[in-house]
Amino acid sequence: MAHLPETTFDSTYLWGYALLVATAILFFGTLYAMIGSKFVPDTQIEILDWIKHDEYYCLLVPITAIVMIYFIVWNWMGMKFFRHN
Repeated sequence: MAHLPETTFDSTYLWGYALLVATAILFFGTLYAMIGSKFVPDTQIEILDWIKHDEYYCLLVPITAIVMIYFIVWNWMGMKFFRHN
């Protein structure tokens, strides 16, 4: 792999920080939607109150996690078959 010259700006670490920040925002937003919003009073902010009174999306992630584990196991098994065949 070729290295960049010293004079060329490398923005790889900036993309890494952006990915970390986006992941943290998504994680805490999902955590709020599934758990935290049920314990706070109505805020009079339409989107936050919609999340609080929602009964569908708060269950979507836990139910999808079960199916995701199934597909991860099959993906792992397919990789093992491919490597050891």
